[in-house]
Amino acid sequence: MKPIQEQLSSFANPALPGRWPMPVTESGKRIAILQARLAAENIAALVAYSNGNGESTGTVRYLTGWMPQGSEAVLVVPAQGDAVVISNDKNRARAFKLRFEGDGKVVKTTNLIGSLEETLASVAKPGEVIARCGEFDLSLAREPEFRTLLAPYELVDGNAIVNKQRLVRTSFEADKHREATRIADKMVAHAMSIASMKGVTGVDIMSEVEFLGRRLGADSSTCWLALGPCPDETYFELFEVAAPLRRDFRLQIGATVCLDGYFSQVLRIGMFEEPSARLLETADAIIAMQDAALARMVPGAPVHTISDVLEKMIDEFCPYTRATDPFRFQACHGMNNSYSDPSVAPFLYADRDQSRDIESPVVMENQVYEIHPNFTLPDLGHVVAGDVALVGPGGASWLSEFPRGIFRID
Repeated sequence: MKPIQEQLSSFANPALPGRWPMPVTESGKRIAILQARLAAENIAALVAYSNGNGESTGTVRYLTGWMPQGSEAVLVVPAQGDAVVISNDKNRARAFKLRFEGDGKVVKTTNLIGSLEETLASVAKPGEVIARCGEFDLSLAREPEFRTLLAPYELVDGNAIVNKQRLVRTSFEADKHREATRIADKMVAHAMSIASMKGVTGVDIMSEVEFLGRRLGADSSTCWLALGPCPDETYFELFEVAAPLRRDFRLQIGATVCLDGYFSQVLRIGMFEEPSARLLETADAIIAMQDAALARMVPGAPVHTISDVLEKMIDEFCPYTRATDPFRFQACHGMNNSYSDPSVAPFLYADRDQSRDIESPVVMENQVYEIHPNFTLPDLGHVVAGDVALVGPGGASWLSEFPRGIFRID
């Protein structure tokens, strides 16, 4: 086997820029498509609320090119005229001006509801139709304010309108996911390199890896770790991974990146010692599961078949059911400007209402899916590995270039 530094050399850090230029976006094009739909359906405007944390964040990010975590914003897209972002966070409003003002207007305010009322009055009359997005992320305090504000209008589901539009992806988006995956690859490689150092702790790995992702330009960069001879769960907090690594440990890592609003993730398994025959068998089984799911990603195929093949193969390999497994998370999901793409999410849940499968959207070119089979085995603990796949005209391919299977840490 090649020395670890030689194996990792292709993931070496590039020359890091001193300053990042503002990214090109497709916001203007997306808003124009949305406005045509609104006009065709006699909808005066779309109002999209985001709290910076929930599913609504991806909607605003998709239409504006940016949406910060933990900050409120409202996007108003009229059927005709300029889209308007309203932010009552002066720092975020400043950033919105940099990222979005070429495609719409930005209003910085100390009165979110008052500014929204004023903006709505300029684009819609009482009794006209408003498409509403993000209402499920309103706080208990905000919900009655929005309900009162929108009461004069006829409301329709704007989430469904935007989610349908988000199904159609472009080569621009595919390239962004590819760039994000390169950063995630480097984060995983950095973790494996750090792990080889004597006395290193999970804190060292997690903090260094997350810093690297940010240094390489990611909007957000996070990782989880699972450490131990038979790790039972994945851990996200530094205080959960403070102990030094030992030679009998297995290191499992998930590196998650959001770059210019586009997500990617790479999950890998590392070992110091020679892996057992059982672990090698399991790693091979996970790869087979992934490849079976990849084979379902052909344009025109129903999305739900991706999940179905994974769940069937996991059930055949694992002695636990999904309900009885001590620790198991979802095995696949779509990715775009949301970590989990809401336009396909209902059809990829393992415990979904299968009577709705007839409504399943189809796989389309340039869509991105993350496939990470995971389950618990009595003798190995929780085992997981994962990759992001990009759909091409004749099928899908993996974006990650970091070696699959068990990575030996020297």
